[in-house]
Amino acid sequence: MCTGLSFKNGDHHYFGRTLDVEYYCPVSVTIVPHHYDFKFRHVSSPRNHYAMIGMGFVQDDYPLLFEAVNEKGLGMAGLALWNSCHYFPVQEGKTNVASFEIIPYILASCQNVQEAKDALQNINITDEMFTKGQPNSPLHWLISDENESIVLESTKDGVHVYENPYQVLTNEPPFPFHEMNLNYYCNVSNHIENFDRSRFAREVPNFKHIGAGLGTTQLPGGLDPISRFVRVAYLSMNSVTQDTEQSNVSQFFHILQGVSQPLGANQNKPNDYEYTQYTCCINTKTLRFYYSTYDNQSLNAVDLKSENLDRNQIITYPVIHDFQVNVQNKVHKS
Repeated sequence: MCTGLSFKNGDHHYFGRTLDVEYYCPVSVTIVPHHYDFKFRHVSSPRNHYAMIGMGFVQDDYPLLFEAVNEKGLGMAGLALWNSCHYFPVQEGKTNVASFEIIPYILASCQNVQEAKDALQNINITDEMFTKGQPNSPLHWLISDENESIVLESTKDGVHVYENPYQVLTNEPPFPFHEMNLNYYCNVSNHIENFDRSRFAREVPNFKHIGAGLGTTQLPGGLDPISRFVRVAYLSMNSVTQDTEQSNVSQFFHILQGVSQPLGANQNKPNDYEYTQYTCCINTKTLRFYYSTYDNQSLNAVDLKSENLDRNQIITYPVIHDFQVNVQNKVHKS
């Protein structure tokens, strides 16, 4: 299970996600330069496309991206949609793109969400496997720029593109359920003045204000996708932070820590537990990619703009998993 977020504060915009899985996933920070040839199965691959940076792994010289942002600031992340996802056979007259191609297909040529919408008008997400015996991941996708977000889903009744004003996406059920479900939490509030008086009933006097945060008692606390969607939507839409890179990046990670999964808390099957393998955050203007991992909660970064992007080979940086501690005083042995 995973959580995706597009976060805007003033002129700052960040895009990222958590990756929550029950097994070790050998990901690396992956940069695709301008002249890499994607060799899409059914559509032409542009030879000079937008560069992109994200997390994923390279198989058979192909970048299988979990999420990425291109050099124009458009971000896209795939999140699990186990039950409702449905891909289709190749259809004549459609723009046929395999599920593992959809992120680079959009990010290679689209500058913003509006261009992504245009590119998706005739899309058919095909059920082709990357290699024989390697099942497709059932996904839906969060697509965002600094101004708006959409959700792309392929279900049995076709491909759908939804406006997403909440800038958040988790997993099952499909997005329309999450949007409707938020109405249930309309009385959640971060404003202390709303709770100076009891709203329980007019006839019940002498309710006392016993502590801060009473307006959030209705927020769900589970690790399930429905609860995570509500919590991250609430945390991000009520965020207060300073107008600095340091403050905004810190805030982004704090928001997603609200849905972080410790090992052992969420069992998938006997002896298998989902945990937050990594959390990432990409500044869509500076194109600096920040990440932390389960054991290494220190922030690490890779800058897209520091690379030579006029090349045709994928660039990867191994993820730093080692536990790191900044010791402020040294122990002196006598």
